[in-house]
Amino acid sequence: MPYFPVGHGTLLYVLYEVLSGTPVSGIQLPQAQAQRLIEWLQPYKELPYKVLATLSDGEKSIIAAMNSSWPDAPHQRCQAHFLSNLSESVLPLDTKLRQQLKADLDGLPKVPENSERPQDPSPEQQQDTTPLFPQFPICHETQS
Repeated sequence: MPYFPVGHGTLLYVLYEVLSGTPVSGIQLPQAQAQRLIEWLQPYKELPYKVLATLSDGEKSIIAAMNSSWPDAPHQRCQAHFLSNLSESVLPLDTKLRQQLKADLDGLPKVPENSERPQDPSPEQQQDTTPLFPQFPICHETQS
């Protein structure tokens, strides 16, 4: 399965066999070029191994190259890239919400350090251990 990480500057493309984690081949290109990637992948599509799926960061030229090389293999977008891209649009909203919540909560009175709340529950506050269904008692295994 090909995996193509995208970087800044020269791009490194790596073809992995993911079940074993073995890198098969790599190539550096100044930019994503579908035709150049197709040429690079050509010898590997001739191998007697079935490509079960492909994985990439979502770059259109990479997907085009993989679809050209292995048209029957389903493609999946890398989850790390997908979530990273998703977080880019959510982060500003989350930051704004967090700031608004902090501003709203700053107006509340502070909880005293030494509250009058008991540390241990009183006997009447302890949890009831009576079975809900007495006809089906809770069995505890014993060691002999």
